[in-house]
Amino acid sequence: MAPERASRVRQRQRLIDACISALHIHGPSRTTVEKVVALADMSPGIVRFYFDSKDAMLLASLAYLAAEFEERVMVPVALLRETPVAALGRLVELYLDPDIASPRKVSVWYSFWGEASSRQEYYDICGRKDEDFAALVRDLIARVVAMTGDDHLDTDGITLGLIGALEVLWQGFAFQSEADIDREAARKQSMGFLRSVFPGQFGGTGVGGAGSVVAARGAGVADLPRHLPRWAYSDGVLLTAERERLFRAAWQVVGHAVEVPAVGDFLTGDLGGERALVVRDEKGMLRAFRNACRRRPHALVTARTGHFSGTIPCVPHGLSYGLDGKLLHNGTDGDLTPLEIKEKSGVILVRAAGAAREGGPALTGWEGFSELVPVGEREFDVAADWKLIVEQWLEGAPAVRGRYLAPNQLIEVWRGGAAIIRVLPVGPGRCRLQRLDYGVRRRGARPERERLDTWIAQQIELAESTQTGLAAAGDDFAENGLVSAALAEFRGSIAVLLPHLGAESRSAT
Repeated sequence: MAPERASRVRQRQRLIDACISALHIHGPSRTTVEKVVALADMSPGIVRFYFDSKDAMLLASLAYLAAEFEERVMVPVALLRETPVAALGRLVELYLDPDIASPRKVSVWYSFWGEASSRQEYYDICGRKDEDFAALVRDLIARVVAMTGDDHLDTDGITLGLIGALEVLWQGFAFQSEADIDREAARKQSMGFLRSVFPGQFGGTGVGGAGSVVAARGAGVADLPRHLPRWAYSDGVLLTAERERLFRAAWQVVGHAVEVPAVGDFLTGDLGGERALVVRDEKGMLRAFRNACRRRPHALVTARTGHFSGTIPCVPHGLSYGLDGKLLHNGTDGDLTPLEIKEKSGVILVRAAGAAREGGPALTGWEGFSELVPVGEREFDVAADWKLIVEQWLEGAPAVRGRYLAPNQLIEVWRGGAAIIRVLPVGPGRCRLQRLDYGVRRRGARPERERLDTWIAQQIELAESTQTGLAAAGDDFAENGLVSAALAEFRGSIAVLLPHLGAESRSAT
């Protein structure tokens, strides 16, 4: 990110942080620009540079809190929904986390709720946050009820009880100092409620009971899975589950808006679990579809970029689709399958349609790309499982300065340039590394790009060597050494899939 832009981003965030503090002290109606800038130690005039009014600054602060809650609570919990006991334990832990449930932030949430009856913007954000959270809790409770077979249990009542217990704890936090809050006691009270309803599932001492695979940060990291079985790095059944459970819900970078400037221009991409086709339609809007004919699932186009002259053709079957994906000429094969698409600072992100509201972090933090354009693309075939590449990123071998976006992307931004690195599964024990380079006015930062060349070569060599070692190792093989919290959490996202695989998965390797 350019130094000037990075400075503006920091200043804007500094104002939002100060606004949250002012709201905590004074409430929305008595918070003024003067009080905010006094806390931020900035001049009053600078506020106008970032916000049109005090109301705009307050709304930006509320939106920031909502985005943080989505990223820090909703997304990690939703990724564990297939193991609902572990997910509920994680939910309790994150909901009571001091970064999310600090007295300062909790009091601001309640301040905005108090004003919501007269401010539709506040009501929309607060209401959506509460509705999404309630829907997630209900889904997890329903899954536990189904798992236990206790059909007499009232899913809605249990959901209301858990949310109510957490809400009472939040209300208590709002009127205490951090030093007076006993978060461990709060966690035990919440888990005690779950244990009273599901004694068989939440009877253990871990965050999610005896069956939990994800525990609290810090000391709880010891409870996370330190290692995966070696067969997990070459197993076809597990790969299918990874594509379905991890990749489909994740926003994936497919390219940049400047690659599709005109009506009819298209861009294709691999999402790990889907083939994507991005098209600019007659209204100039970007649309995304599954890159597959509806009659037979072959790719409609194989080129990375190109142009359609008014329609999207399926040559083998003589079919045509409009740029809006609609099947033309009254055919019966059906329209193209739509995918979800977002554009952030020119970067195009796509994911499977119908995915749960996950992947929040992938939709933020793209400001550094606003002045950049694509300057190159490279792909590398790697004779190693995709997870080995990600594990190397997370354990820092060699050290990584980039931003990791689960499950398979790494973003590096430097002055005058950036790179998006994606690792995509090709088959059991095989993957492809894609590197998208960005620069200012078609110029990249050569030293940084050369450093990245060396780093990627090292990553590939290490992953392929590790894959060979795993294939040659005996069943008694065990890794040694420290496992970082980030690496343990990634392995936890894989470990939750293992109980759902058939026995043939293990025997196949």
